[in-house]
Amino acid sequence: MNQRHHNYGLTRFLPAMLLVALLIPGISLQGQDPVEFQLSVSGSDVDYSSTDPAAFGFTSVVSALQTLGDAALTQGYQLGIGNDPDLLQITSTTTLVTGPDGAAPQFDDVNIFANGVTQGIVYSFTGAWTLIFDVDTPLLEIEIQLVDGPLTGASTATVTDVAFVDDLGDPMIPNVVVVGGAAVVPSGVDVSVTLTPYEGALLVRGDASGDGVLDLSDGVGILNYLFNGTPSTCLDALDANDSGNISITDAVVVLCAMFCSGSPPPANPFPGCGFDTTTADPLDCLAFPGCA
Repeated sequence: MNQRHHNYGLTRFLPAMLLVALLIPGISLQGQDPVEFQLSVSGSDVDYSSTDPAAFGFTSVVSALQTLGDAALTQGYQLGIGNDPDLLQITSTTTLVTGPDGAAPQFDDVNIFANGVTQGIVYSFTGAWTLIFDVDTPLLEIEIQLVDGPLTGASTATVTDVAFVDDLGDPMIPNVVVVGGAAVVPSGVDVSVTLTPYEGALLVRGDASGDGVLDLSDGVGILNYLFNGTPSTCLDALDANDSGNISITDAVVVLCAMFCSGSPPPANPFPGCGFDTTTADPLDCLAFPGCA
């Protein structure tokens, strides 16, 4: 895969990508059965710390699929993806398109803006290789980071879109797929993501020591908190069954998860890092080294 970095200076050359593609040897679409393509972009909901939104993000992948007509030999494409700059920031991209033997496209220009990203690709100036989008084919991976601002201190979830746009760049870059030297305008499937704020630190339920590993010391750690007054910076982690209080039952849950056949694991978040989504109890998590 080719890691592409944003390049504002080349924005004005992106339309030339289509012009070059039109000069590639190929069969004209005139007189041929029509073809249609669909571009789609993925995304995922994000749980984030309301005190540090910029520490969280997600990955989007742009894919292409032919939805009508006989398998078409595509020669390149250009696309634009938009985002709300008050909520999201694109930090990097990775081109996923390769040719025979892993060959990289001869022209691949990615430009990142505050409100989105554009990409223009020509696989081969001589038409040496083409691509068929008979299955959903990944084109571009996009890393997206949350932005400090309206999300900081938020107490309710925010829904925002990552969407195909035709107005990015100067001049603006429309979404097209090139087939037989002609531009085909694809349909676009956008994605909505929900950004949900939580207070406190990420944690792993049951991991009393905060070292990222569930072992005997975690059960002992819960007992030490209960009977010896050993302090903890993450009480939510000690609440292994997410009952809203810490008791000897939590130590049993942790120990049985390891040593009792068929016993359930600690409640979520487990085994990966996550937030305590039960906000009605008095427990909190100020710091958890295993997820820092």
